[in-house]
Amino acid sequence: MSYVTFDCTQFISFDSDNEADVTASLKEFEVTNHFKVLPKDKILPKKIAHLRHFLHSSVFEMVNQEFIGEFDEWLEREEVPVDILSFSRNIQLFMQNKHVQNATVILVRYAHEQKNEDHIFVGEFHKEHILEGLYHASCFGNAGNIVVLKMKSND
Repeated sequence: MSYVTFDCTQFISFDSDNEADVTASLKEFEVTNHFKVLPKDKILPKKIAHLRHFLHSSVFEMVNQEFIGEFDEWLEREEVPVDILSFSRNIQLFMQNKHVQNATVILVRYAHEQKNEDHIFVGEFHKEHILEGLYHASCFGNAGNIVVLKMKSND
């Protein structure tokens, strides 16, 4: 059994033809969700290496150590905690940016030093159904210690 190498964090990764414009739209996560948004060059290399199979050309870590705990409070699918609802709305707004392609949201409860010990859920969801995807991170969704949500475009 290996040690946990990092925990309690979120990432958003995507491809873009105008990263500056997209980066500005990530500010809403700081304002309404109290995340500290870190660009790729400020993210610990071990995190990037651990998640590299799920990452696109741009990646941002959305740091808020308490946020993942909100999923433990999500007892019934229809009763979404306020902070998760706000997060889902911000993802939907972010996905409306015309410069965002191939977005992926990654929620990490904890990541094992030995990647083969991780239980990873990977699913594809339209932005309108992001809550369905996020529910997999709840203790009742019980999807694993890392939840990867690939966002489908409506095209």
